[in-house]
This record gives sequence, structure tokens and C-alpha cells, in this order.
Amino acid sequence: MLLTKKSGSLDSSQRSPFVHSLRRGLSQALPTMDRRAFLRRSGLGVGVGLAASQLTLVKKSHAATGAVAIGDGKIEVKRTICTHCSVGCAVDAIVENGVWVRQEAVFDSPINLGAHCAKGAALREHGHGEHRLRYPMKLVNGKYERISWDTALTEITAKMQELKKASGPDSVYFIGSSKHNNEQAYLLRKFVSFWGTNNCDHQARICHSTTVAGVANTWGYGAMTNSYNDMQNSKVAMYIGSNAAEAHPVSMLHMLHAKENGCKMIVVDPRFTRTAAKADEYVRIRSGSDIAFLFGILHHIFKNGWEDKQYINDRVYGMEKIKEEVLAKWTPDKVEEACGVKEAQVLKVASMLNESRPGTVVWCMGQTQHTTGNAIVRASCILQLALGNVGKSGGGTNIFRGHDNVQGATDVGPNPDSLPGYYGLVEGSWKHFAKAWGVDYEWIKKQYASPAMMTKPGITVSRWIDGVLEKNELIDQDSNLRGVFYWGHAPNSQTRGLEMKRAMDKLDLLVVVDPYPSATAAMAAMPG
Repeated sequence: MLLTKKSGSLDSSQRSPFVHSLRRGLSQALPTMDRRAFLRRSGLGVGVGLAASQLTLVKKSHAATGAVAIGDGKIEVKRTICTHCSVGCAVDAIVENGVWVRQEAVFDSPINLGAHCAKGAALREHGHGEHRLRYPMKLVNGKYERISWDTALTEITAKMQELKKASGPDSVYFIGSSKHNNEQAYLLRKFVSFWGTNNCDHQARICHSTTVAGVANTWGYGAMTNSYNDMQNSKVAMYIGSNAAEAHPVSMLHMLHAKENGCKMIVVDPRFTRTAAKADEYVRIRSGSDIAFLFGILHHIFKNGWEDKQYINDRVYGMEKIKEEVLAKWTPDKVEEACGVKEAQVLKVASMLNESRPGTVVWCMGQTQHTTGNAIVRASCILQLALGNVGKSGGGTNIFRGHDNVQGATDVGPNPDSLPGYYGLVEGSWKHFAKAWGVDYEWIKKQYASPAMMTKPGITVSRWIDGVLEKNELIDQDSNLRGVFYWGHAPNSQTRGLEMKRAMDKLDLLVVVDPYPSATAAMAAMPG
């Protein structure tokens, strides 16, 4: 700022060409040069002239090549997406001589609007953290030892072939990742198919398979219907099973903007969370009683004639049966008995949803990770259909995912019960993908233990433990699991820890593919 300070009160026509050039140079340099680098390169005693000449060069290089030349080096700005949660915040990675040196939040991103949460601010550490693995490690006598890439690839492939020859292709299990991009996820499903098994899965089995099933069975496709920034068009938003302020912090920017536009915020949660602290109405329900509460709302909506009758007539099938159910069985006394919420508050929430349309419903793991997850999701979707909120800006269901590519990885990736694009495992699907992959259908069939196994869903990620420990006669495949790949997945979110440790110890092959030592690697190294 000192270098561009105006002298006196000169207007723009009176300023020197040097100052104009310097200001233009600074506008080009600032996005790619931090304060420390600027001071180091300009030098405190070198003088204004040298600094200005460097900045002018910066301007010319940037305009011509998209990169900034500083001395003998080069600085580039690489646009990327945060890898933490599903919000999709844009990040500009500042790369100096091929090394990611710092990052900036992207101001023109419609998602994060120049903001970072605490997790996103540490994104660069994923690539350059001090604990990042730089070479393969092998567990030898309880300790990890460094080996070469050639050794790792040779030993793993040899062991895989040995297991396949001895126990068949279904003896190896592949756990992919909801952090893989679409291409990686698709390629892993293709690889597993060529190996000859459907024993593959990824994190979405635990976090959002219930959403996919519940939403797809309601209106045909299992994904959120509106975007994060569309929430600014909502007149009311009900969070039920989502603590967005902590799990998806940047998404709260859009909710806060919506509140500035007059949007009412309802938070339904057993705990008073940081999200609840921003609510206009906080409802404390018993954990797992979501359906009772949602049907309690529907009871008041139908009782008072608040449903969107024209919308239901034109676009919804079967709502009359829902109406009969909730009016007969989910009376206020039954709802209070089930979820602990007084009739007055349930009625107040129903009134808010009725009076402020369009409205959106937000959920996350608080709905999906119940034994009744599918049914809770269905109830949320039915509520929005009754109010006529689906298919409208500011309405819909905003289903906040956990990982940054849960949706894409589920759509095209390693699912045990489908091929990419939710194609089933029937013969027609296999013939389609054989053609797409440029291989003979009969060749793929020969890779499988039998034609029956080719069309049979594989083991899910939450049950691979049973694939190892259960008696073989109780497993619907020729062999127990003897080898497991953890490819961008960790067992932190899964229960049955002691059984999982026993299963790991029993395996002939455990391969962990991850940038950092994960919980899987730590469990494998623990004494049995």
C-alpha cells in the first residue's frame, strides 16, 4: 500500500504512468504472491524501482501464459475442490515450481463465496503434511518397514493370484472410497469385474445407501434435489438429522443468508447443537423417533387441509393412503408418547411449514444411520410432496453427504449390487458393459466362479467381517474372505471393533491404500 499511496489529491488523470503501471502490476501479483514472498523478492533496501520492474514482468507473464514468472521460478494457480465434506468448496492452490505452497479460498465460487472452514483451511496438509506416506510400508513382525514400489506391486499381485487360484476370485474383497473421483470409482468397479467378483463396496453403504434407496423409491433418483446456494430462496428450512454448523460449516453460510432474507429455521435434534443455536424453533425429539415426529406434522397438515391439493392431484400417487394412516394412527397423543414432543410444538412446526413456502428439508447422518433409515428418508420425502415443495427453487430435499464424492462414487463406483449407473447384475447389464469395455461377455463370465456368482450381489462393507469369521456353510460363496483391500477407506465409522481386529488378524492379505497411516493400518499392527 505504501508504494501506491497517492500524493496530495491528484485525480486519476494527474497520476504518473509509473503509478498506473505499478497498480496494474499489483493487481496481477497479489493473487499469486504472499506478503513474505513479496518482501523477500523485492528486498527492503533495493528500492521501489526494482520491485516495480518485477511486478510489471509479473503482469505480462500472467497475461500471456496463465503463470507468473518470478526470477527463475514459476508460480501457477490451480483451481481444485476441497476433499473434506460434500459441500464442494473451491480452492485455489498456489503452486511454486511444482510445489503446492499455499492456498486461497475462491471468492467467485457460488458455494463457498471466498470462505473456508477449519477443515478446508488445512486442505494443503493432505498433500504436504509431515505424516504423509512417501513410499510403501510392509508390516513385518509387528512393525512397518519401508519397501520399494516394485516389491510392493510384485508381492501383492503374486499373493492375489495365489488366493484366486486356491480359493477363487470371491476370496478377495475390495473396499473403494467415496473420496475417489468418478473416474477412479468407475475404474475400480471395472477392475473388480475383470477380477471376477462382486465383493466390493465403499463408505456410502454406511452413510447414504439409506438415502439412495429411500429417495429413489419416492421419486426415482437418490440424490438431493436442490443446491446449497438455492437455500437462499427458501422461506423455511427444517434441519432434521443434520448438525450442519459442525459437519458442513460452509453450508451454513447459505442458511444464514437465507435467514437474512426472512427464512425461518427449524432444527429437530435430540441434542442442542451449534446448528440449533441458530434456529427460530428448536425441537428436541427422542433419538430414533423421527418418523413419529414427521407423521405428527403430516397429521396436522392433513387435519387442517394445508396439503397442496392441486400439486398432489397432478404429480403424486398414493398420498391418500398416507393421509389415512397418519390421521388414524399418528394422533398428537401417540406422537408425544413416541418422540416426547408436545402437540402445541408439533402444530407450530406444521404451521411454519404451511405458512412459509417454498420450504426445504435438510438431513444427514442423523436420519440415515438408523436401523429405520430408509423409512425416515421416505417420511421426509413424503412430507415435502404433501406440501408441494419438490421441483421448486427454495424447496426440495437438501441431503448433505459426508464425503466429497459420495454421490458420484455411488452412481458409478464399486457397489456390490450394481454395475455403474445402477445397472443391475443381470445378463443384459453385463452384456452392455462388456460392449462398453471392449471385451467379450463370455470372457468376463469365465472370470467369475460361476454364472450364478456373476449375477449375485457381493458382500457389503459392513459385513466383510462375517465373510472372514463366519462358518463357510453359512456364507453364500465358495470360500471365506482371505484378502481385503482398504482403498481410501478406514473403519472408524464402523462398529464391531473387536471382531474386525480378529478378522484382520485372520486374513492372508490386507492391503491399505491411503496417503496417511489410517486406523486400518494401526489396527493391523496392534497385537492380537
